[in-house]
Amino acid sequence: MDPVGFAVFGYGFMATAHVEALRAMNGARVVAICGPRLARAREVADAHGVPHATTSPEEALSLPGVDAVVIDTPDAFHHDLVIAAARAGKHVFCEKPLATSLEDGRAMAAAVRAAGVRSMMGFSTRFSPLTVAIRDAIAGGAIGRPFHVHAQSFSAGLLASQPRWSWRTDKARSGTGVIGDIGAHAIDTCQFLLGPIVAVASSFHTFIPELVDPATGERHRQEVDDDTVLLVRFATGAHGSIALSRVGAVHATYPIGRRHMLFSGSGGGLLWENGVATLYPYGGDPRAIEGEPPLWGIDHHEFIVGWGRQNLVPFLEAIRTATDVAPTIGDGLRTQAVLDAAVRAASSNRWEDVAASYS
Repeated sequence: MDPVGFAVFGYGFMATAHVEALRAMNGARVVAICGPRLARAREVADAHGVPHATTSPEEALSLPGVDAVVIDTPDAFHHDLVIAAARAGKHVFCEKPLATSLEDGRAMAAAVRAAGVRSMMGFSTRFSPLTVAIRDAIAGGAIGRPFHVHAQSFSAGLLASQPRWSWRTDKARSGTGVIGDIGAHAIDTCQFLLGPIVAVASSFHTFIPELVDPATGERHRQEVDDDTVLLVRFATGAHGSIALSRVGAVHATYPIGRRHMLFSGSGGGLLWENGVATLYPYGGDPRAIEGEPPLWGIDHHEFIVGWGRQNLVPFLEAIRTATDVAPTIGDGLRTQAVLDAAVRAASSNRWEDVAASYS
């Protein structure tokens, strides 16, 4: 069987990690790197043995042997690239969050649906063996009827003496701040484990007012959230909180910062913290939930490559079998609907219902 050919849009750390992951997979090859600066696209292509580099999405999509795309660009460019790829008949892998608005996300999901191509979101947490084991434990009644979840996703990215300006802190390119970045992962994981979130209240805050462009030394005012707290209600009747931060020092040396989820239910509780999960059955002894070893001691890039491979292997299988494998762009749209409600709630200072996603 011929290998599936990929065009990768973007050449930042996420894109290069995905290129490394694809090159290590049987049945996949990277045909092209596409980005706005040709010199950088060629540099990444040459470093990884990729035959084509271009600044033109149309050229990348028309190259012989391109069957699928990986979209690792700033969030504001996802909409046009997903729609162009779908209309060209290419399978679509899109990094999170799906879009910068629910309206754009709906248009993207509709384009993928109309084209009949396979899609997948970069919600890599779903493919962790520990995530799957926790989902199975909760679904199997290990904590009884779930009452609440309290989730934390913290990094210390903006605590440096000169906090770094990047596209992730530029509202024009990212739409939102920490809520759309690491928050999209947390929201998707909560919905994967406990079902749909139907209402949100939120508090967005910006603690670091000014950031420095490391390339030019130019200072920029930060106009997006760097510390956010959500209150969430689930369709099941459970509720909880999701706290997100780029100014969180605890566990800053863990390769992805602090990741914590605490669940309680009618029959017990479950604590998941940085790769370790423990079940606390009511009236019984705590016991570990087996998954994978904790990630202390590996660097961020190594982690991203490994989890990128976990995400891309099932995407390749979805293409091969012509069968959707979650998380699809439909799942990305469901997370986008929660993000949309959270943004509205931050302005209205009241609970906002999560709109139907039309996935």
